Amino acid sequence: MSADNLTLHVLKFSPLDAALQGFLLDRQAARCAHKTLTHYKYTAGGFVAWLKEQGIRDVAHIKAGHVRAYLVGLQKRGVKDTTQHAHARGIKAWLNWLVREGDLSESPMRRVAMPRLEQRVPPPFTPEEVHRLLAACNRQTATGARNYALILVLLDTGLRAAECVALRVGDVDMRTGLAVVLGKGRKQRQVRVGNKARAAVLRMLAHRGEPSPGAPLWAAYDLQGCECGALSIHGLQTAVVRLGRAAGVKPCGPHRFRRTFALWCLRDGMDLHSLRLLMGHSSLAVLQRYLALAGEDVERAHAAHSPADRMLRPQ
Repeated sequence: MSADNLTLHVLKFSPLDAALQGFLLDRQAARCAHKTLTHYKYTAGGFVAWLKEQGIRDVAHIKAGHVRAYLVGLQKRGVKDTTQHAHARGIKAWLNWLVREGDLSESPMRRVAMPRLEQRVPPPFTPEEVHRLLAACNRQTATGARNYALILVLLDTGLRAAECVALRVGDVDMRTGLAVVLGKGRKQRQVRVGNKARAAVLRMLAHRGEPSPGAPLWAAYDLQGCECGALSIHGLQTAVVRLGRAAGVKPCGPHRFRRTFALWCLRDGMDLHSLRLLMGHSSLAVLQRYLALAGEDVERAHAAHSPADRMLRPQ
């Protein structure tokens, strides 16, 4: 090939774009999950695009005021508090990386308060609600048998939606119930599926003619009830929401089973260390978000220890 036929493609990055691409490359080299990389590209990338609109061309010109103005802009657009917080975390990670790389002497985020999150305490399922969900499953059909098994496995393990749909045939030891799952940050942990849930899984697999080891544990089905590949996260969410609608249980989503698992285990006396390991949390601080007392817990605890009631109790 002659030199005349060679074309040199030069990517024209601004210094800000180059800094962002360097950060994303570093996170990819650190083997961050695809979801994490997408989060950084969306949050830090949105901030970079905004900075360029303000005439900022170099990372050295980023000030704390720029970060504050960007976050206030998100508020004015009506962005949810959780999304605002996610943007702030992504921007903070990028600016901290620039400090480590020597491009900044100090992160502007050190002078910026993180957006405050509203304190939400989503209620766990009640036993009566779970019974209604199970009753809404027609176990004579492949879809109904799958949904019945899904409810019991989610309730019995506290798995995240992504962890649940990633299970393969053979991952759960049908003798002991033990299974190794790959959680956030590609961290492995061991969970256990109880006897009732394992029996439901076996009945589900019987509808599929006992698929070979390594096949997806959860199958997706079309409107005619025919198997059509593996169940996706979106498919799991849709199935659970539809079950909730049929059973009159609202809200109904996969993550509510995770909170229910945590609270029911705590109420039944499981120690916090074991619960933390089963749920795959890196610290008790993360676990505590799941253990905010529900209304009935507050009522029961106060009824047992009310100072005024105890003081004025008839002798």
